[in-house]
Amino acid sequence: MNRIRITFSKFDNAIWIGNLDLHRMWARVFRRNGMPIAYSQGFNPQPRIQFASALPLGLISKCEILDVWLTEYMSVDEIKVCLLDSLPRGIEINDIKIVDLKEKSLQSQLSSVEYSVYLNGSIKKSDLLNCVRVFMVRDHIQRKLRGKKYDLRPLVESLVVNGCNDSLILVMRLTSKPGKTGRADEVLDELGINSKNIVRSGLFFVDNDE
Repeated sequence: MNRIRITFSKFDNAIWIGNLDLHRMWARVFRRNGMPIAYSQGFNPQPRIQFASALPLGLISKCEILDVWLTEYMSVDEIKVCLLDSLPRGIEINDIKIVDLKEKSLQSQLSSVEYSVYLNGSIKKSDLLNCVRVFMVRDHIQRKLRGKKYDLRPLVESLVVNGCNDSLILVMRLTSKPGKTGRADEVLDELGINSKNIVRSGLFFVDNDE
């Protein structure tokens, strides 16, 4: 058995594929191409596919990661040939590698997630920098999500402003751990910024976090 890690982008119409359907899509792709995918044990065996983090519906991502377990060894080149031209529009493979079977689950290693928000001249750089400064110096930011109150501030690790007025990019790094997950839309709402042009641009793990 071997464990394959695939990094892929999700864009175009694929941004509307939900996480459950995405799991099914990958399983179909693997089966269709004759890859010896492993299944879980029990009364309802499921393909052994594991994602690093659920992506909010409607967002573009450049860095989705999944692990799939195969019952027989396949090289990276063999897998690339199998998957060539098999993926739906909007799903594009960035990297494939073999990882240790004993490595911890992706979810348990995930530490934080990076989002890049493209503002396209909707706010001046000086105003954005001021909004970010005011946000970051606060000790607590009380928010309510689905009827429950929570503190947003400790979930925001960094906010960085790049670019100039016509092409500003707000890069936010948010905590992503069980029970402690920052949401990009909540941060933007607190900043008073209305932008739907959000791209997930990075996943950071405990073992390789900078």
